[in-house]
Amino acid sequence: MAASVSDLSSLGLLTWVYPPGLVDRVVAACGRSEQRQRLLPARLVVYFVLGLVLFSPAPYLDVMRHLVEGLRSQGLLGNWRVPAKSSLFRARQRLGYEPLRVLFATAVKPVATEATPGAFWRGLRLLAVDGTCWDVADS
Repeated sequence: MAASVSDLSSLGLLTWVYPPGLVDRVVAACGRSEQRQRLLPARLVVYFVLGLVLFSPAPYLDVMRHLVEGLRSQGLLGNWRVPAKSSLFRARQRLGYEPLRVLFATAVKPVATEATPGAFWRGLRLLAVDGTCWDVADS
């Protein structure tokens, strides 16, 4: 497994990068808010899917356990327990891809401005990706 337990424990930091209020607004805008109280609310499923993307070699349940540990340490989950793996699959299906697409479009912006030294060359934004491996589904 490429991700260590200490790496997975840092998933609670996703709430810093993507604040819960932003995630809730995106989920509501996409019409994916819950009609009833669930063990896997849409906000948690969004963080779970982001964790799966960051740590693709890790099993579903490991990602969820460590995500919950990070969120619990911030006082966000209380006595919540990890559901069965099949529940995680169904929750991902309920959420769909639209909230993640909108979250990305809302939150991801270039950090460098034209005044940032080395960020542009002849009017073009420079980009370098080094040492990154991406696992993506065939579909």
